[in-house]
Amino acid sequence: IVPFMKMETDEDFEKIRELAATVIDFWAENGLEHERCGEMIERIGLANFLEGIGIEVDPNMISHPRTSSYVRMDDWDQEAQKWIERKGKQPEAA
Repeated sequence: IVPFMKMETDEDFEKIRELAATVIDFWAENGLEHERCGEMIERIGLANFLEGIGIEVDPNMISHPRTSSYVRMDDWDQEAQKWIERKGKQPEAA
């Protein structure tokens, strides 16, 4: 739900715990009997779900999960080098 959330400090872990509790509470209030959380999200829509738990939509959130768990590693070294070069050109966050 929240892509690339850092988990380095106790406060970071507390944030993810609070997010999980919020999701569970929302699911308990809005889910149908025997409905899984993912099924509820599919039924009401991701935008409505995120609004309900107080999370803003982020462009890094994908429209649908990967359809195949197979990951190709062709050209891994070249793609990693491109990423490292792009990362080096970006200004550091404060």
